[in-house]
Amino acid sequence: MDARTMRALAHPTRLALLEVLNLHPSLTATEASELIGISPTNCAFHLRTLGRYGFVEEVETGPGRRRPWRIKETDIRFSDTEGEAASALADVMLDHWLTRIRAVQGRRHTLPAAWQEVLGGSQTIVYATTAETAELVEDLRAVLSRYADRARDPDQRPADAEAVEILVFTQLFDALSS
Repeated sequence: MDARTMRALAHPTRLALLEVLNLHPSLTATEASELIGISPTNCAFHLRTLGRYGFVEEVETGPGRRRPWRIKETDIRFSDTEGEAASALADVMLDHWLTRIRAVQGRRHTLPAAWQEVLGGSQTIVYATTAETAELVEDLRAVLSRYADRARDPDQRPADAEAVEILVFTQLFDALSS
């Protein structure tokens, strides 16, 4: 990803749009706006911006003025060492995720017991080289990719499936930072 693309993506509304489009085969600006809580006009602007940078695309138009969009690029990879734009994108994404984690964790006690038992956090500290760490991250992505078809095709989802977010952060451990 070049710096302009990363700057275009580094917006909370655009990240939210990519997330809801990962959950639905296609959405109009109006449908997406209802899901993320912004105006349809604002939503349409951000969808067009995501489209210019290749993250989403318009599906053939529907009846009337219906203009659905679908996700085009589901795997967003970059290194936050790639300059100021990458660092800004990493910060926006981290803030976005942490805000949602706090909100969802705050209401986890309202979930059915079976979900409460399988959801939550974990931490593992390993001693690894950079090459081993890269291999470990790729192994984790490979496991998660087994479920990727379900994001794009609702017919592939089991009837009782829910959208489950799995965040994997890989960073050097610093006990003094906590």
